[in-house]
Amino acid sequence: MLQQAYRSERRIKQAHPWFNTHALRGRRQSHRREIDANNPNLPLDWHHPHLLYITVATLFLCFADAHNTLQLLWNGALEANIAMDVLIHKSAGLFMMVKLGLTAVGLVILVSYHHLTIFNFIRIRHVIYSIFGMYVGLIAYELAIWPGAGVPFILLPMEEGHSAAASALFSWL
Repeated sequence: MLQQAYRSERRIKQAHPWFNTHALRGRRQSHRREIDANNPNLPLDWHHPHLLYITVATLFLCFADAHNTLQLLWNGALEANIAMDVLIHKSAGLFMMVKLGLTAVGLVILVSYHHLTIFNFIRIRHVIYSIFGMYVGLIAYELAIWPGAGVPFILLPMEEGHSAAASALFSWL
């Protein structure tokens, strides 16, 4: 009787997860039930490729922002974000890791819930696009105030005590 149950098993052995047909494109592209579509606790396991592209581009711009911030600090600017200023003065590497890490974790969470809306009219997918647009604007601003760009510094000048910290900060370059 037990052997007969094994023979009638309708499921087949699953292939290795990296070598099956769903490995690259995912299985669940939409919710099975209409009631599940409005449940925020049910993320999908497949996302449009353009979300990958916009996420990678946003992370690249985040890295460029961190680099430009360090370079502008070297040239006499001040960091406006108090938390990031503390991290910069502790270690430039720590600053880069925290900045990129927080951005990456936030983007992963947003991408996993891209199909939902906030306040019944703002799609989270559009929030991802807005973050990308803000980073584009931030990079444009940093390039506009870059020394030698013809635009004067809009940031406050560096205080006397910060010059030693800035030179110690960039000693690893």
